[in-house]
Amino acid sequence: MKIDSIPTNNISNALNDSNSKKDNTSFADLLAKSLNDVNKLQITADNAINEIATGKMDNIQDAVMAIEKADISMRLLLEVKNKAVQAYNQIMNMQV
Repeated sequence: MKIDSIPTNNISNALNDSNSKKDNTSFADLLAKSLNDVNKLQITADNAINEIATGKMDNIQDAVMAIEKADISMRLLLEVKNKAVQAYNQIMNMQV
């Protein structure tokens, strides 16, 4: 049984492509995109709650999944915010 080697030029090309894409996005852009994504998930969860309350939604599992996705994304966003504020406070407390 012959085992072929792994072609490394595909991997290196993929790494170079991902590195060039990462360089173009700033932290502010990434944060703004994340805020928009969390907002969309919150709106979807609110719509699911309204549909359950009005009886328009038959499958409650979909609504629960939408609500949980929104909850988890909000918790993650809050943790990122807390870490950013904590890092800012540490930098401000540094003596120069």
